[in-house]
Amino acid sequence: MNPDDAVPPIEVPCPQCAVPADPESLRCPSCREDLVALVRLRYAGRIDYNEALDAVREGDDPTARVLLRRALQAEPGLRPARELLDAVEARLGA
Repeated sequence: MNPDDAVPPIEVPCPQCAVPADPESLRCPSCREDLVALVRLRYAGRIDYNEALDAVREGDDPTARVLLRRALQAEPGLRPARELLDAVEARLGA
């Protein structure tokens, strides 16, 4: 499996136009509606995963564990979060 396949690309359609958000601006290319709030709701798991990565880099495994568990609740198929949680829990002796 290609590592890039582990996390699918951001895809949030505009509720007005049904056009996918521009991945850079997070706006609808058609009506220019700001879709940031929808992206944050849809990708809350990835956001928590990224914050957990920061926590691990800072040596804060307990915080990382909380964030990773929350990420997996939001997006159960987020394999990188599962793998990092396993490593964090092993270090914490959980």
